[in-house]
Amino acid sequence: MLLLLLRLCVTIFIAFLCGRLIAKLKLPSILGWLICAMILGPHAVSLINQELLDAAWYQNTIHVMECAVGLMIGTELVWKKIKRSGKAIVITTLTQSLGTFFLVSLVFGIVFYFSDIPLYLALIFGGIALATAPAPALSIVREFKTDGPVTKTLIPMAALDDIVGCIVFFCVIACVMGSLSAGQMPLYMIPLMVVLPLAIGIVTGYAAGMLLKKERNDRQTLGLLIALILATSGVGFFFNYVLMPSPVLNFMLIGMAFSATFSNLISETRLEQIMKVFNPILNILMIVVILNLGAPLDYHLMLGAGIFTAVYIVSRAAGKYFGAYFGAAITKSPTTVKKYLGLTLLPHSGVSLVFTGIAVSVLNAPAPECAQIVQGTIAAAAVINEVIAVIVAKKGFEWAGEFDQGVHPEHPASGPQETVITISRQHGSGGREIGKLLAKQLHIPFYDQELIDLASQSSEIDPSYFKAAEESDVGGLLHELSANLRHDLSVEEKSLPAPGQGNPGGGREGELHHCGPVRRLCAVPPSGGVPGIHLCRSTKPHGQNPERVQGNRSTLSDPAESHG
Repeated sequence: MLLLLLRLCVTIFIAFLCGRLIAKLKLPSILGWLICAMILGPHAVSLINQELLDAAWYQNTIHVMECAVGLMIGTELVWKKIKRSGKAIVITTLTQSLGTFFLVSLVFGIVFYFSDIPLYLALIFGGIALATAPAPALSIVREFKTDGPVTKTLIPMAALDDIVGCIVFFCVIACVMGSLSAGQMPLYMIPLMVVLPLAIGIVTGYAAGMLLKKERNDRQTLGLLIALILATSGVGFFFNYVLMPSPVLNFMLIGMAFSATFSNLISETRLEQIMKVFNPILNILMIVVILNLGAPLDYHLMLGAGIFTAVYIVSRAAGKYFGAYFGAAITKSPTTVKKYLGLTLLPHSGVSLVFTGIAVSVLNAPAPECAQIVQGTIAAAAVINEVIAVIVAKKGFEWAGEFDQGVHPEHPASGPQETVITISRQHGSGGREIGKLLAKQLHIPFYDQELIDLASQSSEIDPSYFKAAEESDVGGLLHELSANLRHDLSVEEKSLPAPGQGNPGGGREGELHHCGPVRRLCAVPPSGGVPGIHLCRSTKPHGQNPERVQGNRSTLSDPAESHG
């Protein structure tokens, strides 16, 4: 076991280096991980040999990692986010999933009709084809920090797509098993394979939500989250190996349901903290999960790929692209979603290999020749399609203009990009905290002391004058500063004489002059406002709202201001 573990660690390190090398070529790192997995897998160098892939401890470890990777999708399934565009996402998911199923089934039905091959096999190919492997596309989202309509549609769609895929595939398998009156899998397991992972994830996710609600420091949060993932995986192991006749549960689906449940029970700020501390671990887990998907792929099959493989790749790609285009069109989604969403849905290997294994187990006894057709076609397609699909998916995000648009792909910025909000406040009213919270919620910059420097630079007034005015008590300099100033003038117009005129108050030209109490003083650059939250002090009597500043800035009155 120690030797196998050492092999795995060396493989992970090599895959990491391959990913960095591929990234320098402006390609997604996952492509390097997949190529590395195929080269180092049992069909080539065999650093990851079949003994390692078959080891019980390795398979259980991969299941735990798959459950953890499910958090990438589940944490995006927050109802508040989905309901804003939920209808469009659901409709587009159905059109691209079911569209792919019907198109692939139709094309293979025609091919098999003339090839004298049982037509039910066409439905199996359609059932395998409709699902999307979320890990490759999400890896691109994380690596290139994508954000925009395509990314926002893809992330929640990935989970819904797998659910639809499981339902359709297992319905097809149930029909095929019924027609063949044979098979190694009992009929009651068909619905269980879809419902049970969701039920496990929801129950454990609810308990996790109750525990994760409480604010904790980063170390405690990370330790608790890891413990909850292990506990959720443990429940999955119990059902998979003790209660089920054969281990067929999808642990990534368990992780999706688990994280989606607790994400809807905790605050957005708390969820942000959880994913921030877990992201470094998640990056490593992604490499291992992708290695596990790529290692069983035999690159020799690329050379022996036949007409069935070509038909499968082309018909599936057409179904995904045009299904997504049609769904986006009828829901009036943005143009980039119509044009490029389908390209990001092409990665397929992980789910296809799971479905293929189930289909082969069902067909082996009653129709071994059909089992060979399915296994050979999908295995070759998985190798060829995955290399092409990752590159195409990356180009889809690039053509959509979504590269480097999000700081954190798990929580893309969605706030106004040109909003300027000025908060009028008094000492002790909590205006600074309100401004910081509002800026964080809207994903826009926060300015306080920085405005003094900006105003000083733009007006060539010494910063000390602005600083003195800002920090003075309400009864001091602020009350003495120019009661007669016109409130429709900018800060510079109020503090500086017009060109060619002397200072009416007798001071030196270019000096900040005051002659009475100021109702409000806010340092604003002369350009009309920098997008962000701007703080200023108000000396108006309690209960009166500050005046609204004209232009593209709006003024918010501190709720605490009217109460002192």
